[in-house]
Parts: sequence; structure tokens; C-alpha cells
Amino acid sequence: MVYETNTRSGTVRGCAEGGIIQFHTIPYAKPPVGNLRFCLPQEPEPWEGVLDTSRRGVAPPQYASDLDLPMGPIGLPTNEDCLTLAVNTPSLDACLPVAVWFHGGANCYGGGDLPWYDGASLARAANIVVVNLNFRLGPLGFLCVRGVQEENLSIEDQMMALRWIRDNIRSFGGDPNRVTLFGQSAGANAIAHILSRADSEGLFQQIVLQSASLGRGNHFLEDAFEVGNAVLQNLGIDPNGDCVLQKLQEVSADAILQSADAVPQEIKAKHQGMYFKPVMDQWHTPEQTARQAAQMAAKRKIRVVTGFTKDETHAFSTARDPVSLEALKKGQHLRYELPGGLFAQTAADLGCDVWKYEFDWSAPDSIFDACHCLELPFLFGNFPAWNAPFLAGADPVRMQHLKETLQSAWGLFFRGETPDEGFWPKYTSRERKIKFFDNEANPVGAEPEYRI
Repeated sequence: MVYETNTRSGTVRGCAEGGIIQFHTIPYAKPPVGNLRFCLPQEPEPWEGVLDTSRRGVAPPQYASDLDLPMGPIGLPTNEDCLTLAVNTPSLDACLPVAVWFHGGANCYGGGDLPWYDGASLARAANIVVVNLNFRLGPLGFLCVRGVQEENLSIEDQMMALRWIRDNIRSFGGDPNRVTLFGQSAGANAIAHILSRADSEGLFQQIVLQSASLGRGNHFLEDAFEVGNAVLQNLGIDPNGDCVLQKLQEVSADAILQSADAVPQEIKAKHQGMYFKPVMDQWHTPEQTARQAAQMAAKRKIRVVTGFTKDETHAFSTARDPVSLEALKKGQHLRYELPGGLFAQTAADLGCDVWKYEFDWSAPDSIFDACHCLELPFLFGNFPAWNAPFLAGADPVRMQHLKETLQSAWGLFFRGETPDEGFWPKYTSRERKIKFFDNEANPVGAEPEYRI
């Protein structure tokens, strides 16, 4: 069945399936192409007639990810004309809570409207509106060149999308005053960054940070310039020459991606591999980033869910000898657990309602254990889309059970409800109780000591 509704830019048409009305590829900004490449996002052009948004669109331009090994490839074509969002809603006439998805991928990979992240199952289970965001990635979203481009373009895309949601979501059955941002990995980092901006106040009331890699911190502007200069040199463009922006706008997106991938190894290593990330001189280190986000969450009385998988870093290596396992454990502690724990404890101490979790389940035939991203198939519930090695040997009945558990728990939070203390107590730095999702007893227990 076909449905139409109005946005401020024009009418869009979507399709219903399984009781959920789906809209894909709704533009929230002008395409960042041609003379708009490496520029701040601009309001979308109004259109006449009805825009067909019934089909899934593209992912942002990107190169292959190291997460292709446990997860598989993204499975969508890519294109620079990617500043779009998708909406899944049970009703156009309701006033339902809204959950906005920020995908992960080290700021360089992925896409908001991948089949993996289709919002229909979650919208149906939780009775909410699910919005999935696309935003510029890698050099197209984070390249900085002195005097030419010094903005966090990917973050600005996300801010533009959040303003679009504020202004348009009522037409899709959503309540702009009950918005939760939920994101994983770099997507969770982006939410922490957005939370820390004064101009994001009022755009959301709750956050879910899943496997936030806050330990990578933010760039100093000078660091970003160093990365940007290396990319330009690989392109044969003088960073101090004339018409730099014009030259960047004339080369192909593939050339930019290849030049970014060829940045010297010492620069990549300096930033733990994440050499495209937001610039913020004022709160640069992992500790500063965590504290700034926690203080702003407390100031705005933001409700928080945050947590990790048991074996986050096992997604990035297949080595399981004792030395490698110890290195993976140390990396997990520094990148995820230490700064994430500081954020949760600080937010709770300052008065936020905080719930914390650990995802412990793993597939019987997978070598990746309870690794980074593993909770996502269950949260979104789109098992046919996940031909992923990290699900090897999993029993479909047990998978369905875990899906229902996660969607119920997250859905309760999305709706602004408070979990029963016996099921999932609030997290405090004094008691440090967290929820363990193991698909068995799903117990509540004390946070592991290594998390302190």
C-alpha cells in the first residue's frame, strides 16, 4: 500500500510492509556535489509533485572496511549524493517517540539505510518511529585544509538532519519532543560530540551510546591539517597554492578516497587508525571528551543508556594466542571501557539517569566471540540481511529470543519508560550494577573490576 505525507520541501511517497510505513532517500540537504563538495550542508531544494521514496538509496563514498571480515560488505552502491534519511513509522497520524540511528564505521565506512539497519522491525516491536541517517564519511566528511575547509562537515550533516527531524517528523507520526539518539562505535562518538554542542539543545532528550570508542579522542585542528595536507599532496594539489577548493571539487571522489587511504602510515598510527574524526581543540583527549559530554548530559537532564560487548576488539583480529589476547584486552580497555566508564560514572554522579550493559552472547561457530557490532543484528532484527561470519552456527530460535529481549529493552527506553529495578537497575558509581545480555539468564551484576 502506498502512503504520502508532506515535508517542508515537498510531498514524499512511501510504502507499507508488515504494518510499518517506510520512506527511504528523503533529502535533508542539497547534494554535496560539484561546487558544494567540502561545503557546509545547505537546505534541500523544494520539489514539485510527489517524490518517490519507496526504494533504498545509496551509501556515502567509502573504501573497504576492516570490519568486512566479521560482518561482510555493506551491500549498497555508493554516491556523493547521499545526504538523505529513512523513516519507518507505524502510523502517520500518531505522536510516537522517535529513535534516530547513527551508524558506526570509524567515520569512514557504513551507511544509515543499509539493509542491516532497516528500521521496520524495531519500529514495529517498540511502537516508535525509527529514523536512519546518512552523512558524509572519511575525507569527504572530515578533510580539513587551512583557510579552505575547517568545519566538521560530517557532524554538520548530522546537525542538519536533526533539525530536519525537529521540523518534519510530525508528518511521519513522530513527536519532536521525545527524541532519542542511538548510535554505535563512531556513531556513538558523534552523538557524544553533538551532545557537547550548545546548539544541539532541544533536538533530543535521550541518548544510547553503544560501544562508543571515546578513547580515540578528537583532533587538534593542527592534526587535522596534517592529515589534510597529506591527502592533498597525494592528489598533487599544493595546500598553499591557488584555487585549492576548486581543485578539490574537480577531482573524482575515488581519487580523494585513494589519496586518503594512501596517507603515510605514521600519520595513521599516530591516531590509532582513526585519522578522520571531529576537530575540537577545547576537549581533545578521551578524558576531556567523556567529561564534557557527561557534564552537558547532566545540565540538560539527558537520560542515558551506554555499554559494550564483552569482546569488542576481537572483531579487529583473528589472533588468539596469549600475547595477542592480552593486547586486544588492553586496547579494549583504553579505547572503550576506560573513557566510557568515566562518561557513565560522571553523568550518574552529576544526576543523570544512567543504565549500563554488557553484551555477552556469541555464536557457537564464530571466531570473533562477543565482538564489536554483534548486538546490531538483534537490535534491528533483520537477520536475512546479515550474512555475517560473526553469526556462524547461531540457532535461529535462540537468535529470535535474543532479538525480542534487546528490542524490548531498548524499546522501553525509547518510549521514555523506566526499567524495573530487578530487570535493569540504574547505574551509579557507588554500586556499579549493569545488565548482562547473554541470552540465558540475562543477569544483573557488578561491573567487572577491569572496567574501573
